[in-house]
Amino acid sequence: MTFTHRIRDNAPLIGFALLLLTPGVAIRFGLIPFDMRFEALLLVSVLCIGLVFAAGYSAAELGLRAPWVARHWLVSGLVTIAVGAAIYLESQLLPTGRAQPDWMKFAPFYVLVSSPCQELVCRSIPKLITDRLNMSGANYMLFSAAIFSLMHVAYGDMLLLANTFFVGLAWAAAYHVTRNVWPVAASHAAVGTFAFWLGVA
Repeated sequence: MTFTHRIRDNAPLIGFALLLLTPGVAIRFGLIPFDMRFEALLLVSVLCIGLVFAAGYSAAELGLRAPWVARHWLVSGLVTIAVGAAIYLESQLLPTGRAQPDWMKFAPFYVLVSSPCQELVCRSIPKLITDRLNMSGANYMLFSAAIFSLMHVAYGDMLLLANTFFVGLAWAAAYHVTRNVWPVAASHAAVGTFAFWLGVA
């Protein structure tokens, strides 16, 4: 297979990645104010989700299935405990002293909007695309973790990029097993809130 054919065959994956990463790169280069990062994330998330539905995929295919499946919550719960322990250890070994967010404003948006949106665009949609391209589960998890990490390029923090890559692998593995976005989004909300509280995010 030639390079041109490879590019053409992977065009949906490449196009999706470019769309998703555009806000972070634009913020990094000063084209969008840093304070607008959450609005930019929300706008791109809504666009990506809308395109998925326009392409004919169902809510269930997007991972929006019955939320109360005990095995799915068990998998995500174990991931949450493992990642939370790693984050706590990091906070003790590499304290950053980052300021706490304004919890009254930040927490509702982060838990109810940001975390579910990030899981839909970084876990669910990549799974749909990689399945359509007959890619392996390992390649899906690497792609999912990479785009989740690179979405945070606006912060200009290499430790944050590394953290989000490895936690992205864990959440991608959980989603690969469960195909249920709700428990993975809950894990994201819990781990992220814990990381902000410890000052490592």
